[in-house]
Amino acid sequence: MTPTRLIDATPIADDWRLIRLPWEKTPETTTPAPGHWLWLETNEQRFCLPVRDADAGEGWIAGVLPAALLPEGLGPGSAIKRSALMGDALQPKTAESAIVVAEDIGIGAALHLAETQAERVNLVILGGQYGIPARLAPSRFYLPALAEQAIAGIGTLESLGLPARVALPEERPGVFEGDVLELLALYLSELPGERRAQTEIIALMPWGRSATAQSPGGLKAAVGSVQWHEFPCRKTG
Repeated sequence: MTPTRLIDATPIADDWRLIRLPWEKTPETTTPAPGHWLWLETNEQRFCLPVRDADAGEGWIAGVLPAALLPEGLGPGSAIKRSALMGDALQPKTAESAIVVAEDIGIGAALHLAETQAERVNLVILGGQYGIPARLAPSRFYLPALAEQAIAGIGTLESLGLPARVALPEERPGVFEGDVLELLALYLSELPGERRAQTEIIALMPWGRSATAQSPGGLKAAVGSVQWHEFPCRKTG
């Protein structure tokens, strides 16, 4: 673990935090990409930070996490230790037919993937128990299968021409009340079989999500291919 100090721990939407720390790109280091993550450690508490963004020129790497999953007292200048980059870089394997689905700590990585691979993604579904670290807005993209369940999109993705939908456990305007895999199942149920066979699902989830219903096995039977990626949750000690 490498000692460093946080550049930012800025509050953003829904009581999430933007966590940014120094990162130096060298010939020996891996270029940060969607799917990569870091272990961060402070006061004997260790937590996972999936990569949301990075800038080699300015020398930083960043992620977003719910405040509920962070140690108390983090702020700019906080002393912290970080690991090397962990995980595998992800990208759609098919052209213009990927659906990116993410929950909780996977949301930052999903936004990173969608923004950097926008031409290969045709839908993003986000949600979980901690809200969404982004501005919700009425979507300009009409999705017949979800027209009665969810109409709110993500502002930054709308500007890139990407439709998105949101699933949360509590009632909010334009948001599906339930989980992301339920919303995904509704969308897939209205797709013709030929379209489903050409569809790739990229799921970015918290650790252990594959043990629940509608896990990778069920999805693989419904679509052409599935990339299922889980990020480890917070550790203590």
